Amino acid sequence: MQRWVGLRHGCDVKDADVYAALRGDLMRYATALVGVSDAADVVSAVVTRTLESKGGLTDLRDPKPYLMRSILNEARMRHRSNSRKRRAVMSLSGEDAPPQHDHVLDVVMELPERQRAAVFLVYYEQYTPTEIADLMGCRPATVRRYLHLARRKLKEVLDE
Repeated sequence: MQRWVGLRHGCDVKDADVYAALRGDLMRYATALVGVSDAADVVSAVVTRTLESKGGLTDLRDPKPYLMRSILNEARMRHRSNSRKRRAVMSLSGEDAPPQHDHVLDVVMELPERQRAAVFLVYYEQYTPTEIADLMGCRPATVRRYLHLARRKLKEVLDE
């Protein structure tokens, strides 16, 4: 958010300037939600859709929270789509469940999107629950609940 504030006071801010200022944060967030291979696609889809529907990044009151929520929504949509595909493949192959992994990152990547987003923003980006609530469009208590559920799942899987 800080970089946008500095740009906003410039007299001739362009969409490319806003994107350049936020690109790193958006890519890190998307990577945490969907992985390295799909992060660029998620960010690209969100930015393109925003440019088409909102008239540009400079027309947004505060682009970072808007884009972060959009990335979370896009990640959720892709996860639902991929889950359907995995279930179809598993039913065809006769497998009952995917193999279990012991690695922490694998467990984190299997968390629901909102829990994974909260974990990433707290532990990798050092945001507070209040700041995360603003980015995710929910209340701080909801963010704390996501973190609680994520920690419980991590403990459960890693204790096995």
